[in-house]
Amino acid sequence: MALAALWAARDRKPQPEKITIGVAVQPVSAPVYIAYEKGFFKKEGLQVTMRNYWAGKDALQAVMEEKAQFCTVAETPIMFAGLKHEPIAVVATIADSRRYMKMIARKDRGIAGPGELRGKRIAVSLGTNAQYYLDVYLMFFGVPRSSVRVVPLAPEKIADALAQGGIDAAVSWEPHLERQQNMLGVNGLVLENEIIYELYWNIAARQDYAATHADAVKKLLRALLRAQQYMEQHPQDAHDITARYVGVSQFDLADFNFDVRLPQSLILSLEEQARWAVRSGLAGADEVPNFLRLVYTSGLESVAPDAVNLPVKR
Repeated sequence: MALAALWAARDRKPQPEKITIGVAVQPVSAPVYIAYEKGFFKKEGLQVTMRNYWAGKDALQAVMEEKAQFCTVAETPIMFAGLKHEPIAVVATIADSRRYMKMIARKDRGIAGPGELRGKRIAVSLGTNAQYYLDVYLMFFGVPRSSVRVVPLAPEKIADALAQGGIDAAVSWEPHLERQQNMLGVNGLVLENEIIYELYWNIAARQDYAATHADAVKKLLRALLRAQQYMEQHPQDAHDITARYVGVSQFDLADFNFDVRLPQSLILSLEEQARWAVRSGLAGADEVPNFLRLVYTSGLESVAPDAVNLPVKR
């Protein structure tokens, strides 16, 4: 009897670990979609549920509220969380891009370029990288911040506001941008600038979760590394899979550098944006925190040590 129980236990397959990932529905979340669709999470022993959010800040909030264990999120919501001393743990950056954020405007409002934004109503999703981008964009082109009217709007509501004429322009990103262009048609103008801003797209968790679920972090990272390799080898299939999940198809995954890593440039970006937040009175603090304390390096150091390029934590 005891021997039979022993053999039964030996033959029993280990149960997959259940996790929920809060996914911001954007092409830059492609590695998560690929890992899910191609079974890489399952192969690493994870049973994944994906919960969709229109913005990374909302996915991050789900993690903070323990509705998800991981999320995809840009650096700006992480920066704001750091200023509030929230227990965030960045486990990896999975992509970066200088072509992520754009300005879309209505031509019939007399907008032909950045200079014509003076006096216009510009929609922006507060608490996201769009808010930072708008300030940097206006400063770069010499448009006083006081000369525009900023209209706070959730990203999924901007298309209708543009089409109905409630706003004149907006800071946007995919998949919202494609929908906005489709609704405006020839009246839409997209303004790009690859100099002023670089996106860092990350996987984040709660610090307490990462510390107590080290194996889950490693499994997740290994699955994402598999997805990265698959995307390099099968770019068209990666695009088609991503298009099904985000609901648009005119994006170009080549606009993103998909690379699972922890770069020092992420810390520099967080620090620069924190200085902007402090100067702008958005921080609720008067100094820049040590963002290295928000980075969980043990997972990536275990599965891909060469992908970690950070100074020693202070």
